[in-house]
Amino acid sequence: MKLSRVTLLQTGIALLAVGSVAAAAAPLSWHLRGHDRVMPPVAQLRTPVAETSGGVDIGPALALAPFGSASAPPQAQVAAPPVDLVLLGVIVRDDPARSLALISVAGTEANFRLGDALTPEVLLTDVAKDHVTIEIDGVSSILSFAGREIDPEAEAAPTGLERLQALATSGSGMTASERVDAAQRAQPTTTQDFINMWRDRISANPAQVLDTIGLVPTDNGYRIAEKHDVGVNRAGLRAGDLVKSVNGQVVGNVDKDRDLYDVVAESGLARIEVERDGQTIVMSFPLQ
Repeated sequence: MKLSRVTLLQTGIALLAVGSVAAAAAPLSWHLRGHDRVMPPVAQLRTPVAETSGGVDIGPALALAPFGSASAPPQAQVAAPPVDLVLLGVIVRDDPARSLALISVAGTEANFRLGDALTPEVLLTDVAKDHVTIEIDGVSSILSFAGREIDPEAEAAPTGLERLQALATSGSGMTASERVDAAQRAQPTTTQDFINMWRDRISANPAQVLDTIGLVPTDNGYRIAEKHDVGVNRAGLRAGDLVKSVNGQVVGNVDKDRDLYDVVAESGLARIEVERDGQTIVMSFPLQ
């Protein structure tokens, strides 16, 4: 794709506005962590019953078990984890039917929606931000990301650094799992390091950066090109989308863009307005 010469500042805004979103965006959640461990469903906690003041202590009577003791409930059945399933990533949308899971099945990576069959015996039934629920021969199990212990009550969202790490390896043609490994080996260690790294790349060859991600500068913002990095799709964006503003500021004015790049980076929060088919879509995500 042949691009006209663009300024460093305009390209910088495009990277903050679209490049970071291509790594991961809210309300979408895109996580790249391979996993092959299956966990049983989490049991629901019973609501504690309020203690009645002044009641009769029937503990001693119950200890005698005059009516017999209740048998312990059987444990939930857990299906054996398929060794050839690896969870690579998820896109979680407000509409569950539109959520996606990137899963490697016997070494072949593919996207699945709710109700899709991964294998003749395995069905995808739910997609969450840190795991998916599958049904193996009618038994529900949880397939989560590699090396992560799931705390259903407090699971931390990915940091801006993790998102920028994924972005740093975008456009390389690698598989999702290879991108994770490459991101973990990346030299920058802080969010600011990655922002500075992108400034260096933009300064060296801004047209190549735009072409790699798949952005076309226009008078009204930045349009997603027909040929773009796969991370753009995983973030919920698609060809033809137009990024019109960042944090409420219209993109396109060079002087404003100069200040906006640093303002967005330092604020720790990016709010992107995207026009698609005449409708406006708003995406917000943290950079910290």
